[in-house]
Amino acid sequence: MAQLKEKIKFMLEFVPLVLAAGKGTRMKSAFPKVLHSLLGKPMVIYVLNALRAAKISPKIGVIIGYKAQEVQAAIAAPDIDFILQPQPMGTGHAIMCAQPFWEKAENVLVLNGDLPLIQTEIIIDLINLHQEKKSDVTFITALIKGETQYGVVIRNKAKKVKGIVEVAERKKVYHQCEINAGIYCFKTKFLEEFLPLLKPSVKKGEYYITDLINLGVSYHKNISTKTVDLEQVQGVNNRWELALCARILQHRILEKLMRDGVTIIAPENTYIEPDVDIGSDTVIESGVHLKGQTKIGKNCFIGTGTVIDNSMIADEVIIKPYCVITESQIETKATIGPFAHLRPLSHISSGARIGNFVEVKKSYVGAGSKASHLTYLGDTQVGAEVNIGAGTITCNYDGKRKHKTTIEDRAFIGSNTALVAPVKIGKNALIGAGSVITEDVPADTLAIARGKQVHKPRRKK
Repeated sequence: MAQLKEKIKFMLEFVPLVLAAGKGTRMKSAFPKVLHSLLGKPMVIYVLNALRAAKISPKIGVIIGYKAQEVQAAIAAPDIDFILQPQPMGTGHAIMCAQPFWEKAENVLVLNGDLPLIQTEIIIDLINLHQEKKSDVTFITALIKGETQYGVVIRNKAKKVKGIVEVAERKKVYHQCEINAGIYCFKTKFLEEFLPLLKPSVKKGEYYITDLINLGVSYHKNISTKTVDLEQVQGVNNRWELALCARILQHRILEKLMRDGVTIIAPENTYIEPDVDIGSDTVIESGVHLKGQTKIGKNCFIGTGTVIDNSMIADEVIIKPYCVITESQIETKATIGPFAHLRPLSHISSGARIGNFVEVKKSYVGAGSKASHLTYLGDTQVGAEVNIGAGTITCNYDGKRKHKTTIEDRAFIGSNTALVAPVKIGKNALIGAGSVITEDVPADTLAIARGKQVHKPRRKK
């Protein structure tokens, strides 16, 4: 952290501005472009988090336009000021709309909202270069092969920036070129001087932010560039690029986890979202999906095909293949699965076992208790050292309301039992197999509630 702080120079002289007003027509979607999900988060969140980590300013300006209310609702936070661009008139026009936000700062950092791969270090390096060169404009470029949808940077023989040509304004196809990444530092005085000179483009009638650079070149302003690897600034213009960015982000996450001591058997077939935390010596098998704020302790085993979402897993937990666990908590040395389903608000205590084809919903299962097969526990409080036989169900819903079942310590529930809630099974109680229990069972009691077996001769045909 000390090294990061040392790198951050002159930060209070900057305000950050994120361009998030566009529809993104090449996404072919009615959904706002910057809200398209990338590893469980809107892509613009990655840009905002990189800015937050850089500690440039206590406020981030976000320019919104297309479906502005949806964007605002999805990413609203105390450190965000939203600026409305009422008409889609281009990126240059967006900067105009935001002038009350940036006009009191010395410099403005502008980023496209569709750059989910951007990292804090690049932002800091760009700002430092802008200050060291005393530039009017500094922007990031990358080299690319093949036809591109980005603005192309044109240089003269002296390698100085001559201008930027946007896709819609090109007169030829560029197959190998230097592209504009959509990350800029502007001196505020430069913007105040040249924004009034912007003219709408010939083909689309929009005001381009890149034309500010073209104007700067014409007036011999000091323009600097920083070239980085494309993988660091890959933008999203279509679904293919969205998937490409997801793959790169996933690679970063998996590599960090593995370097921190997590074993991932098949990284190419594993999905882990950015806020997931996993302890060392845990083994993740192929096809696992770990989502949201999931936390997994040390020395755990997560079997093939398991999906865990927003759950807390303690140390030394075994989760066998093909389990689904959502908004639940599992304590130390518990065993889950295979093919178990923990629905929201399930809490499995230490050493407990939830076996194959067992479903648990909004229930607590005490230490050392077992529900090994073919069971449903809904709205249930299970004590310690309880055995729940195969085929047991808690009948928690009467068609209108949910009711609670309580099973106290060391009770034994025989196979194929139906516990009709609300009902309480006392400590050390024994329930005979096949029973339908509709009344409370006292402690240390045997309860049998089933029809009497009758034998009759078979009728002759």
